[in-house]
Order: sequence, then structure tokens, then C-alpha cells
Amino acid sequence: MNQIKVGNAQFIHNLNQAGIFRLIHQYGPISRKELAENTGYSAATISNHVRTLIESGYLIETEKGDSTGGRKPIYLTVNPTKGYIITISIGVREVRQVIFNLKLKAEAETVFPIGKQLSPGANLAAIITQTKELLKGQGLTDDQLVGIGIAVPGLIDKKGFILTLAPNLGWSNLKIGDYFKREFDLPLVLENEANAAVIGERELLYPQVDNMVFVSINEGIGCGIIFNGKLYRGASGNAGEFGHIIIDNQGSKCHCGNYGCWETMASENYLINAYHQLTSRQLTANKIYQLVKQGDAKALRVSEALSLNIGIGLVNIINGLSPELIIVGGNIIRIKDYLQKGIKQVLAERALAISSQKAKLEFTGLRDMAALNGLAYLVHNECLAFS
Repeated sequence: MNQIKVGNAQFIHNLNQAGIFRLIHQYGPISRKELAENTGYSAATISNHVRTLIESGYLIETEKGDSTGGRKPIYLTVNPTKGYIITISIGVREVRQVIFNLKLKAEAETVFPIGKQLSPGANLAAIITQTKELLKGQGLTDDQLVGIGIAVPGLIDKKGFILTLAPNLGWSNLKIGDYFKREFDLPLVLENEANAAVIGERELLYPQVDNMVFVSINEGIGCGIIFNGKLYRGASGNAGEFGHIIIDNQGSKCHCGNYGCWETMASENYLINAYHQLTSRQLTANKIYQLVKQGDAKALRVSEALSLNIGIGLVNIINGLSPELIIVGGNIIRIKDYLQKGIKQVLAERALAISSQKAKLEFTGLRDMAALNGLAYLVHNECLAFS
């Protein structure tokens, strides 16, 4: 375990039970001695907080490794059944829900379609009903829950728990918090989908990367940014709208009012529209993905144009932010093998060498779970209350 500095915001803000618990969650199983040696806390302080956490059921003791003489050392780990977290990712086509235990391991999942003919409020009511069914199926009650995390593909008022605008969903000024708080007496986290995803990728796969961008390409494009080890929100709280950088001022009109936004040139909507213009066939993105994989010449032609357009937007991110890592996620990764060549070609030709040499390009390793894992981490850190 790396040396932990007391007061480092990444690990602990105050000398309290929550801080000790989070250290054990991150590094456990770990002994009391290791905690004291690596945090600078006294053995007595560690012992007192650990005793309280064990008595309240948040921690359990376990054995690990071989003894160097005498008794085997006793190690501490999180009790996974002490609490559970509900995570909900609302997409344009479907809703995915996952229940995580206190070790942030997924225990149950459900996926169901968005009701295209339903109002936003009716859709939220249906989501809440499905949430209750998922909990019932796991035999869980509200008092076993830590909190609820919700990710949406749009702009949010995080403090007010309001979805201010999700154009691809057709939802705006939706007080999501009010709907859930009427049904659940639980802490709530509302987050943009790409922000949640970049947190999920970093926490699970890239914990050492302090400057990274997650590009979520679905019906639209969203970006989550980790800057100097922290999620970057900007003054409005909604930084990362790279989908609305203009890459062709003669391009199609975007729902934001501008023309030639990256989102209009490099999303699933572009794929659908470009294929329709080429063939006069109105197909879904999933059907076009299938045709690409089957080697359909016109589908491949459109996917090649898509890859080049994706690359142009990534060049702007690399030149503007100089991240260590860019991760491409969203539904578009279903044809990632057909996109890589074009994307890399554009990056090699257009990106500033001094920045592109430092920027690694990857496709998501968490697939549909990136945002959900990020939500679980956020709820765990923001909502966990010790009794």
C-alpha cells in the first residue's frame, strides 16, 4: 500500500469513523498496525474507531497471510451486507438498474425500455416501480439502503436534483429528486452519465491516472473530465459538453441551435441519418451495427465516415486538455473494431504531437456498467452515514 498522507482529500477530510472506513474499503483487508503505520494515526485512535465500526456492523475481522510467529494477524475488511446502494442509469432507449453491496460489488440487475409514448413523469413513476420490484426481489428494505444514485444523459442541477435538459430524451426541468424523495426516505445523488462513467472507469481500472476524459457516444455525445485527480465540473457544474464543439460550420443544425456540432457529426444519430441519406432506408443504430459486422458495404462506408468525425472531436480534446487518457464508451463501442483505424488516422494527422504522444486512447473496459459503478462510488462517498 502506498503511503497515505493524513489530511489528503482523496482519503480523508477529518479524523473520524467515515475516514477510517473508507481507507479500509480501499485498501482492505488491512491490519490495525498497517493502518497506523501508513496514515500517521496513533494505534489508540485506530483501535477506537475500528472498535466502533465493528460494533455497528460496518467492519468484520478476518485472517490473512501467514504468521511470522505466534497468532496469525487479524485483518479488517468491510462487511458487504451491512448496506446496499441502488444505482439507476437512464438512457434514451433503456434504463439499467443495479444494486451494489457495501463493498461495491454488483448483486442484482434489471434492464427495461424507456416508455417512448409516456411523459417524463410517467417514465419516472415506472422507474420507481421497477426499483421497488428489484429491491423486493432481493429481499431488501429501505433501512438496509445507503442511498440512491441516478445518472442521466443531460445537463443537471446537482444540488437541486433537477434534470435541466436532456434533448435526446426530450426531457427538461424535471425535478427527479422530488419523485424519488416521495417514495424513498434515502440520500440521493444525481449525476450526468458521462461524469459518472469517468469516475467508474478511474476508480475500477485507472486509479493512478489523474487527467483523463471519458467520451460517451450514444444518441448524443457527453464527456466526463478528471482534472488533477478530481472530477471537473466548471462554473456551471456541467463542464464537458464537447458534443457541442463545432467541427463543421456548414453542417447540420443541432438541437442546441448551432450548426455542425460534433454531436451531429459523430453520434448514433449521425450514423442513422447518414445511412438513410445513402440508402433511403430508415434503420435503427443497432441494425446498422449488425450490418457493419456483416460487412455491408454501405454500412461500412458510413461507419468509416463516423470514425473520422469521432477522431476530429478527439483531436480537439487532446489539443485543448492534453489528457493522459481518453476512453471512448457508450453504445458506439459495439463497432469499435471498425472505428479504431479511422480514429487513430485522424489523431496521427491532426493532433498536436506534444499532446498526442502523452494521450493514450482506450475503449471502455466496463461497457454498460461504467456509469453505474461510478454512481455506486459517489453514493458510497457522499451518503454513507454511520450510526
